[in-house]
Amino acid sequence: MRRVCGLLGRCWRRVGGVVLLAWLCLGMRATPAGGSVAAEQDLGTTFDMEARKELPLSDDVDVNRYVARVGQKIVAALGDQPFNYRFAVVRDGRINAFAVPGGSVYVNAGLLTAAGNDDEVAGVLAHEIAHVNGHHLVRQQEATQVLNYATLLGLLLSVVHPAIGAGAAAANSAVQLQYRREFEQEADYVGARYVHQAGYEPGGMVDFFKKMLDQQRFGPTAMPPYLLSHPLTDARITNLEAVLHRHQWDRRSRQPVSLDLARAQLLLRVQTEAADAVLAAYWKQAASRPEDGRARYLLGLAYFATGALEPARETFETIPQPGEVDGTRELGRTWLRLRQPEKARDLLRRATERQPDDPLAHHELAKALDALNASDDAIREYERAVQLAPGLEEAHYNLGMLAGRSGRLGEGFYHLGVALELRGDFDKALSQFKKAEPLFPAGSERAQVLQGRISELSTYLKHGRLR
Repeated sequence: MRRVCGLLGRCWRRVGGVVLLAWLCLGMRATPAGGSVAAEQDLGTTFDMEARKELPLSDDVDVNRYVARVGQKIVAALGDQPFNYRFAVVRDGRINAFAVPGGSVYVNAGLLTAAGNDDEVAGVLAHEIAHVNGHHLVRQQEATQVLNYATLLGLLLSVVHPAIGAGAAAANSAVQLQYRREFEQEADYVGARYVHQAGYEPGGMVDFFKKMLDQQRFGPTAMPPYLLSHPLTDARITNLEAVLHRHQWDRRSRQPVSLDLARAQLLLRVQTEAADAVLAAYWKQAASRPEDGRARYLLGLAYFATGALEPARETFETIPQPGEVDGTRELGRTWLRLRQPEKARDLLRRATERQPDDPLAHHELAKALDALNASDDAIREYERAVQLAPGLEEAHYNLGMLAGRSGRLGEGFYHLGVALELRGDFDKALSQFKKAEPLFPAGSERAQVLQGRISELSTYLKHGRLR
């Protein structure tokens, strides 16, 4: 502990403060006293499975990759961790985020659309990661000893997505899981250190909390769900500013909205707001800056995401080239929706050459190749897509169907099973995995993966939890 406190002290001196350092060193624990890392992992994995069934999770690959990229950058700066952190986005316009024991972090669409830049998003994610790393929820429940496993799971679902609970019941769930003041302060200070280590500006955390505090003051009747489980006060912001040696009114430069965040915000707004209002906002933005390629790109994406394909095509074709933004992928996707797979193929192939690690480009190219009956090439592109984005449900489904048609029945059943599992249809997923298992050599890597999935799903379906 002495060594940890020394490391913390040196880090905080670099960040710019040592306020409450001694308290932090005394308060941090490696594991909960009455629990275990394995138990927390069990709860987190079971929650993830329940979430796939119950929560309206975003399946947009660009949205999910953006959040995962920021979150995993923070996790990577922490060194070895007991949990595999997972990040998901809930299609809910209210501002909310919550961390589940075992490394699952859920962020509402409304929180992402309210964020002013990557630093603010990183601040929220780091705060949630600090709750997980500090085992706060488990320690809190150990102290009260009022909740069993099933009750805790249900309360977590209600907090992450209040619509699951019925009005006051959902709010009561959030209050029951409300973090204690000392845990919130610890998550603030430790989270700010995580942000700094990951290369983001810790002041983004202060900026976002200030937005929340203003909303709490001026709109108390529409308090964000985030504030029910993460109570916010002037004192918390003041203490965090003291630790960072910053003040809200300081004239420090703030990063603009990155293109990745702007794209994610647009796609989430389409999922949670009226299409006409979204289109009007992005049309106005593009009209005010006619030479701005980024504004035109976002307008084209708004057209595409709302199904206005011809306006999308026309807009993408007028993006200045070369420029800050490359609309090649989006134009290829548009031609594919317009049933022009040859044009789509050429553009999407160019997009994968420019961005070889873009799973959506590979997935869309695979669909174009499939439409042109180039099955072998399509399978390779689908395989690349799911390698880059294992949670891309549609790519797994399409790959499963195509592999089956091509006579690769084992791979077909396997990928259909993965798609169904990602969808939360566990009975059907288990059936597909059982069909696939005998089609692979005993002891092969795929057979071992299938045995693990069959065992885990069977246990979950029988008992409602993993152990």
